[in-house]
Amino acid sequence: MTKKFALALVSLMVLAFIVVGSASAAPAYATNITPGQTIFIGESGLNIALALGADADGTTPISKIAWFSSGTAVASEQPAIVYSVGDNSSFYVQNAMFSAYEGSWYGYNGSIGSATLAFYVYKPSLAVSIWDIGTDGSATDVTGKKVTTGDNVTLRVDSNLFSLFERPSNVSSQALNGIDINVVTPSGATLVKLTNSSATNFTTNITGIRPTSSQYYLLTSSAKPLNGTATPWQLNISQYSAGTYEVTAKCNINGMKDNLGSITGVTVSETATLELDKDTVSITADKETVVRNNDFSVTIDGKPSTYYYVWMSGTNSYTYGNGSGDADTADIPPQFQINQDDVDFLSNNISSGDNTGLNYTYKSGTRIYQDVANNASYTAATSNLNPYAVEVKTGKDGMITVGITTGSNTKAATYTVRVESESDTQLYDTVKVTVEKGSVTITASGDGSYYLGEQITFSGTDTDSDYVYLFITGPNLAENGANLETPSIALENGNASTFVTKAVNVDNTWEYKLETSTIGLDAGTYTVYAVNEPADKAHLSGTKYDTVSIVVKKPFVTATVSASTVAKGDKLYIRGTAEGNPTQGVAIWILGKNYWNGEATNSDAMVTETVNDDGSFEYEFGSGDTKNLASGQYFVVVQHPMYNDEFNVFTGGVSPTFVIESPDRSAYATNNNEYNARFVIWGGDNKLQGSDAAEALIEMIDSADIDDTYTKLTFLVEEPWIRINTVGDHYVGDQFTISGTTNLAVDDDLIVEVTSSSFTATQKSQSGEFSGQSETVKVVAGTTYNEWSMDVDASTFKADEYIVNVESIETSATATTTFNILTPGPSTPTVTSTATSGPVTTTATTTQATPTETAAPGFGALVALIGLGAVAALVLRKE
Repeated sequence: MTKKFALALVSLMVLAFIVVGSASAAPAYATNITPGQTIFIGESGLNIALALGADADGTTPISKIAWFSSGTAVASEQPAIVYSVGDNSSFYVQNAMFSAYEGSWYGYNGSIGSATLAFYVYKPSLAVSIWDIGTDGSATDVTGKKVTTGDNVTLRVDSNLFSLFERPSNVSSQALNGIDINVVTPSGATLVKLTNSSATNFTTNITGIRPTSSQYYLLTSSAKPLNGTATPWQLNISQYSAGTYEVTAKCNINGMKDNLGSITGVTVSETATLELDKDTVSITADKETVVRNNDFSVTIDGKPSTYYYVWMSGTNSYTYGNGSGDADTADIPPQFQINQDDVDFLSNNISSGDNTGLNYTYKSGTRIYQDVANNASYTAATSNLNPYAVEVKTGKDGMITVGITTGSNTKAATYTVRVESESDTQLYDTVKVTVEKGSVTITASGDGSYYLGEQITFSGTDTDSDYVYLFITGPNLAENGANLETPSIALENGNASTFVTKAVNVDNTWEYKLETSTIGLDAGTYTVYAVNEPADKAHLSGTKYDTVSIVVKKPFVTATVSASTVAKGDKLYIRGTAEGNPTQGVAIWILGKNYWNGEATNSDAMVTETVNDDGSFEYEFGSGDTKNLASGQYFVVVQHPMYNDEFNVFTGGVSPTFVIESPDRSAYATNNNEYNARFVIWGGDNKLQGSDAAEALIEMIDSADIDDTYTKLTFLVEEPWIRINTVGDHYVGDQFTISGTTNLAVDDDLIVEVTSSSFTATQKSQSGEFSGQSETVKVVAGTTYNEWSMDVDASTFKADEYIVNVESIETSATATTTFNILTPGPSTPTVTSTATSGPVTTTATTTQATPTETAAPGFGALVALIGLGAVAALVLRKE
């Protein structure tokens, strides 16, 4: 024996007295334990001598028991736990010692390999439940549920203690000992016997029960009862009053409960309850009011697994109910939904004399078919079934929920749904549900004002019907409404094909998109109707409808050029608005002498510009386009495709390229002879010149069978120029402005440099002083011409002659002039240039010729010449 094992044995022996004791006064059963039997924690007074056996000598009783951990080799390894038994004729299975070591225990003499199986030890388990036995033999767990008077129930014990009762007992006094069940009545009385359904023995003992399986049904052992004729508890109303019954099982065999105490699930079961009620049936609805085209349900609460009739009472007088109506248009009652579990339609066949189905007499002299709508032509799961009357079977809890549906053809009314027992006309109940018409709404996207060619989205809700019916009224349309897509078609009341019909979504919403480019409406104010049925304006009484007003406007196009005159090399912008959502954009035609922008920028095809969502557009005629243009006038035509959203004046062909007028682009695409007129715009000897081409283009667009529209513009192209206004002489420290005019575009950049004329190469020994100013300025809009300016601060300038040079960044235009900065003194400054009237360049030299004057030289020209002479003299004197 190892030291470790010896210590363990010593410590366990200290506790050995605990497992030796005397049995308390309690019911005893099979206390003589033989090898391999099962004993339970809590049992006391057990004689385990036979289970332990004797030592190797055959005479010395084994006094120790051992437990081996899982996976341990019993024949060759040491046990994990060893107990000294003491008195083996009165053994107590103590919870503290055995609860953690369930399973096999062995007789053990202290040496490895000596262990032999003595018994199994387990913790007891105990539960009780209540089961209802139907007439069809089905068993339903009704623990904690309701049963009705007249039902037959059985009790089931779920326990591992059946192995205790498998131990043999030859003691006659123990014959009645076992598990005891108590039933506490609603009044508090405790029952130990129950009235059963047997024809020979009317009571069932519920004490001293000895289960033979882990799931033990009273009276029929381990098998579930086969039918209701052999159940231990018959709930006869004369013996058992309505209320809650409590059922509890307990076990004190061999002092088990006394030793362990009342432990739920171990020595005492959890209390099982049963609600006994009189045989009744009730029906409730999930909604008091339902908008038609929606579903509702009713719930029947009756006996478990029992059949009942349910029908729409009081509907026999409905037009559709007598079999002569139209299912799609007539007012009909709500219908039971098809394909429900345990819900079957009743047959319309009432020829048999049986008191079943629609033939059932639910009250004196009245049968169900005389109370319910009865349409023999209705087809559900099979033919000849009535959708307004069903047979249902309750579940094991006595309840079933039945779905009922309504549609747009369901009559708005208050309905009575009746449930009745198939065997007792006094067992019935009713519930009322009101079906109401729904509502219809309509709205239009945007602000209610639309250009022809735009898409209008109509949307809304319809809680009354599966389809919404749309039509339009307005100037010179049919008085009672016209088809929304084709307003030339007048409505026919009740004829759905003359309306625009839109299905309603499952969430009761709907949406319809109207393309106004093809409906053929003139500009004006119109009203659009949404109705729950195909009713025209004269027949809206009794329907659900809504309206929305829309204003339809004629599309148009406007445009402007960013400048009426553009200098070569400057950008020109054509900006405008094209209403009507033209998806093709707008066409931009720029025409001049020997010039068409389609040839220059778009490979012999018309040029188009995208229109933004807000209707605006912008076309950039870039500096690369204008710099090579000849000076002169150019014509611009901006073309809008209008209602049909396609250009019906367009270009085609290469060398030559034609401008083609065709009312039907698709026909022209199939046969290029399908056109009204055409002319050569490029690539042919007979092409039209600038202004002539523009006139011919406009005439085509103005054609009566062309819906396109346009706006026209002109602009001038000039050589770029810059002019400097007279500067005059200034003193050191002066602040003044140098300014001028130009035909360059607003926001063009100019570099303005003011440099001293002394800024020349010098010797190393000479002073290299320099003063001046350089700045980039923007061209701004002016009154007659665009203007530019630069502020000069001469506080750091030295007295000298200064040269002003102005240069365009975007074009090649430049201009120069000179002025003097003088030392302050008493003398009057000499004027080096004389102001001229008008935009005249006051420069000694310039790289840009002054625009040609058309008037004869006058006084202003003479003054300019004198000024130039003075500048020349100053230059010669400096040299």
